[in-house]
Order: sequence, then C-alpha cells, then structure tokens
Amino acid sequence: MSATMFKKALVPINASDLSQRVVRMAAECVQKGMVEKLVLLSVWEADEIDYTKRSSISKEKELKTRARETLQRYEDFMRDQNIEVETILKGGDPSTVIMDTIEKDEYDLIIMGSRRLNKVQELVFGSVSDRVTRLSAIPVLIVK
Repeated sequence: MSATMFKKALVPINASDLSQRVVRMAAECVQKGMVEKLVLLSVWEADEIDYTKRSSISKEKELKTRARETLQRYEDFMRDQNIEVETILKGGDPSTVIMDTIEKDEYDLIIMGSRRLNKVQELVFGSVSDRVTRLSAIPVLIVK
C-alpha cells in the first residue's frame, strides 16, 4: 500500500460557486488517497466592516453567520462523502488568515480556488490565490 502524498490540507472556502469546485476537488483528493486529512477554512472579511458606524456590530454578525453557514454546508457535503473534516472560522484579510493558519499548524498542502480577475482588478485588488501562492512554503493546488 502506498503512502499518502499529503497528510493535512487546508481548504479555504467562501460562498462562491468556485468553492463548490474546490471542495469537490478536495474530496476527490481524499478519496484517491492523495490527501489524508482536510481542514475547511472560512474567512469572514473584517475589512468589509466600518467599525466607526453603529451598524458595524450587525454587519459583523451577518458576515460571521454567512461564513458559518457556508462552512456548515461544505462540512455536511464532506460527511455525506464519508470524509471527516475539521473546520475553522476566522475573520480578517483572507490571504493573511490563510498564511497565519498554515504557519501555526502542520499543513503540507493548500487547495484553493482562483477567481478570474481582469488585469485592472488584479493590479488594484490583487488576488488571494496569487498572494498565497507567492508567500506559501508549501504546495498550493489551484482550482479554476
């Protein structure tokens, strides 16, 4: 019996259609014996909140709830596939949270999506997958 290629993979997700493909790919990697353990990470983007406004508490609650629901949906999908997963819910800048998460634990793979930005969007906003790919010391599997 061959050894698993990757012991523990981090799978950052959000509410996008792309995350559905990412989660399916991650499940396939486990089912084919390439990855032993998956950790789903949902990041609610704290930079979307203006903490100087009264509505900031309700906005934060809304973002956390949406991220938690997304995490639960994909956790349920994985369990339906007989795949046990860990889940993490954090707030902040997605690329920073992803990098902090892999530095604090022993991950050896990141499986994430890459949304297609045009050149102007990429220049102005950058891409989470691009930043993670450039900064990560571990392999990154990009799902398009």
